[in-house]
Amino acid sequence: MTASRDEESPLLGADAADRASIRTPSILKPPTESDEEDGPSSPPEFGNIEDDVLPEESVLGRNIDWKSAYIIAISRVIGSGIFAVPGVILTSVGSIGLSLSLWVLGAVVVACGLAVSLEYGCMLPRSGGDKVYLEFTYPWPRYFASTMVAVQAVLLGFTASNCIIFSQYVHFVFEAEPRDFSKKSLAVGLLTVITIIHGVWYRAGIRIQNFLGWIKVGLVVFMVFAALYVVIFRPEQKDIEDKPVGLKSWEGLWEGSDWNLGTLATSLFKVFYSYAGLSNLNNVMNEVKDPVRTLRSVSLTALVTACFLYLLANLAYFAVVPIEDIKRSGQLVSALFFERVFGPNVGKRFLPLAVALSAAGNVMVVTFALARLNQEIARAGFLPFSRLLSSSKPFNAPLGGLIVHYIPSVLVIVLPPSSEVYSFILEVEGYPGQVFAVATSIGLLWLRYKRPDLKRPFKAWIPAVVFRILLCFALLAAPFFPPSHPKPGGLFYATYAIVGVGILLFGALYWLVWTVILPRLGGYSLEEKADVLDDGTAITVLTHRPETYERPTISHPVHITDVRGRESEFTLDGNGFQYVPHVAQEKDFVDEEHIKAVYYPETEQLLKDVTGASKIFIFDHTIRRQPADKRAAADRGVALRGPVNRVHIDQTYSAALSRVPHHLPAEEASELLKGRVQIINVWRPIKTVLRDPLAVAEANSVKEEELVPIPLIYPNRRGETFAVRHSPAHRWYYKSGLTPSEVLLIKCFDSKTDGRARRVPHTAFSDPRAAPDLPSRESIEVRALVFHPEDRD
Repeated sequence: MTASRDEESPLLGADAADRASIRTPSILKPPTESDEEDGPSSPPEFGNIEDDVLPEESVLGRNIDWKSAYIIAISRVIGSGIFAVPGVILTSVGSIGLSLSLWVLGAVVVACGLAVSLEYGCMLPRSGGDKVYLEFTYPWPRYFASTMVAVQAVLLGFTASNCIIFSQYVHFVFEAEPRDFSKKSLAVGLLTVITIIHGVWYRAGIRIQNFLGWIKVGLVVFMVFAALYVVIFRPEQKDIEDKPVGLKSWEGLWEGSDWNLGTLATSLFKVFYSYAGLSNLNNVMNEVKDPVRTLRSVSLTALVTACFLYLLANLAYFAVVPIEDIKRSGQLVSALFFERVFGPNVGKRFLPLAVALSAAGNVMVVTFALARLNQEIARAGFLPFSRLLSSSKPFNAPLGGLIVHYIPSVLVIVLPPSSEVYSFILEVEGYPGQVFAVATSIGLLWLRYKRPDLKRPFKAWIPAVVFRILLCFALLAAPFFPPSHPKPGGLFYATYAIVGVGILLFGALYWLVWTVILPRLGGYSLEEKADVLDDGTAITVLTHRPETYERPTISHPVHITDVRGRESEFTLDGNGFQYVPHVAQEKDFVDEEHIKAVYYPETEQLLKDVTGASKIFIFDHTIRRQPADKRAAADRGVALRGPVNRVHIDQTYSAALSRVPHHLPAEEASELLKGRVQIINVWRPIKTVLRDPLAVAEANSVKEEELVPIPLIYPNRRGETFAVRHSPAHRWYYKSGLTPSEVLLIKCFDSKTDGRARRVPHTAFSDPRAAPDLPSRESIEVRALVFHPEDRD
């Protein structure tokens, strides 16, 4: 092991042989993780239950009630998916039977995915959706999950498809010549107007999208009843030569089916796109009233509604419009349906215009939700100009997130060829989505195993999660199988998959350059700093902290008393520290698993023998070994952890108590907190200490007002330690030549307030009598929660 890169060469020096100088912090910024004795030697494995699991309210307030939440979900679903995708899928797969089968299979897979989103959303009820879930589950490598979500959200988080459907239906209604320029201009115009509405008139935008959402639901229901009317009463359709194939005959149901794996995969991607809005609410949880209960009821209601409407809509199309006409119509299948049922006037004018309005409503809810996701990404510091993009000024709306959403959407509308842009958008959005689906699904299973203590108001069915994982892997491989009937002159059949993989590789490369290569070349590290904007928005600023071993401190000469020969005079409750002779079975401390298997149990027993506690929970350990060449080790990327030459206490009182529910199941933690709780640091030399010994300040010599809370900002949690203001009244002690057969017990926290020692400041110091060529100190410290559940007075 090596020592911490945040530690300096010996900071203490004095002329007198019996005096040393103690460094007290003059740090104005929060220290990072490696600044504390308390922190683990690597980023925390999972997020903190005190932060990510608790709801967070937007500065805009909670304005989304159940009805608005339902519209945000169902209005995203009912857009081009129900009015255009059925015709595109039938064109691809060739038969009614296979098309309907894919809609049923897609609904099953979407239900499995929704279960995953529901468990995550109820467990972590915060805006951001997959961003929050992946950051919580995969905090290491640091910033990787956040960067991948940010790249995917910015590059693929567009609403171009429904803008195109809006434009196509408007051109159809007015029989305008569908020139490429006019179609794209109208689509961009719609997106521009909606961006302005949501960015300037926040509440008006919600009311408009609610209104358009209910119109869409009513339109689909109306379409279903119209189809039933045609099937039951068989009205005469004048001037129509082709008659629809009756659904009563199943002989030709599978005729013309294309069973190619690549074709099935692209068609399923389109089905998934059609259901995509079911998890739309997860992106705006900070603005939802009663978020957990609302998310559960709205998502399940929207799922049932969507499955029912999609099945009926497909049956309606096949009952009224001939198959060949559907194949030729592409995205205009609903326009043909209305024309055949209601004639060339009402059917070709009024009702297709209503479809265009429904597509506009879809653009509104998608823009609304994805703008919030972009704002969350900006709040976390992962976008340029994050302060500007995170702010809700000047119109009390996420204008920055809307702009980030607007730019790629416009590019996707304008750049691809018009003939293939719709299908290409659906496919290129769907492919990387399968990677994130695998990551969240596997992460969910991993959290079930590693964090059973987390409160889960909704639990996904495990076989459904496994089925989703297996199907996602199949869909990731499927696009590279050549189609049975390649389209001449079109895009390469795997173009969308190549683009999707390219975006994922770009995200990984961006992370590597931004967080690894540039910091190493520039001699700095990325650090998170909490801040609050003028509008009250809490953000995280990623700052460049120079890689330096010089830390701002103030040096004070103090007298440090050697307790050798007087060890028995000092006790945990009387002084806050205690020297105990103890020979450990573990000697080398080089194998992490062996340390946990052998050294942890003997340390637990030692603490029980000394304190009389009935339960011990060891939550981490740190080994401190300092290489001869710290700078070379840093260049190799080695995390240095050496003696901490600053006076500190590992946890504040509140941070100490918060560790109990963080590490233990909720019910057990609640019961244990009723009794006496301690945190004790078991500090043992690995070799006899000849340099940088550890000094402790007697607890009752340090006043409460001399303790300064210092926040510690982690990627997924927040901790807190005490720095200590210097006072000549502090009484400092150490033991010279401490050997591996002795341990120093340091009380970091005690819940008792009856006059017993509650906490002990400690620090490494440089003994001025020590020769500079002496070997560096090697030590291990084990931190444990110590419980006395019977002591409740």
